[in-house]
Amino acid sequence: LEVLRRRLSNAPRPLKKRGSITEPEGPQGPNIQKLLYQRFVRNPFLFSLPSFSQRTGHGLRVKFNPLALLLDASLEGEFDLVQRIIYEVENPSLPNDEGITPLHNAVCAGHHHIVKFLLDFGVNVNAADSDGWTPLHCAASCNSVHLCKMLVESGAAIFAQTISDVETAADKCEEMEEGYTQCSQFLYGVQEKLGVMNKGLVYALWDYTAQQADELTISEGDSLVILRRRDDTETDWWWARLNDREGYVPRNLLGLYPRIKPRQRSLA
Repeated sequence: LEVLRRRLSNAPRPLKKRGSITEPEGPQGPNIQKLLYQRFVRNPFLFSLPSFSQRTGHGLRVKFNPLALLLDASLEGEFDLVQRIIYEVENPSLPNDEGITPLHNAVCAGHHHIVKFLLDFGVNVNAADSDGWTPLHCAASCNSVHLCKMLVESGAAIFAQTISDVETAADKCEEMEEGYTQCSQFLYGVQEKLGVMNKGLVYALWDYTAQQADELTISEGDSLVILRRRDDTETDWWWARLNDREGYVPRNLLGLYPRIKPRQRSLA
């Protein structure tokens, strides 16, 4: 825990509510660094919800908060509990009152098997805290190239930026920590390859409605072909083709892979 505390000690605190089109689903709440200082998830009894309960020796029924249990299990590496309790949670992509999602927790703690399970389950890979820190930013700050690859291949937005310092995940790699070179090279490499490899094929990670005549309206899951990554007037907007239409699209809404769809809510 002390190692995680040091790694996230420089995570910027938010000054205002998130409002970018980059992460419309981003949860609100304090920065992810508060995870390591005010451990809300240490106490799974803070809220009374009816879906998961157990009797005490005094005949009273204690109501557990399924989301709090999922958050705690994801952080502590309790894989069996994660697999069981996730079906009790209405939306496993939701954050707690501090803006932390189960995926953030599993990534920060380095529990690769739990990260894979959550991603396969279809949680929001691009959930962001109020300063824009996504799970990919967290994985990069830990120099975990394996987790970065896993997130990118699950539809992580490689150009998603933080609010206060406007940095991508690649900028968050820790230069003084082990694994920096490999992780940094991978993330900057993906930035360079997006819109170039696979004959320019990329995927829309969010819906976007064109605001000007030369822009494209895109829907999550659309496959586009990037024709031009930058020109004399635009660098953050790329010229793309969608079916028989061409126009500008914001690069921070694009991914090398499509996002994994959430599983149907069943106990199968």
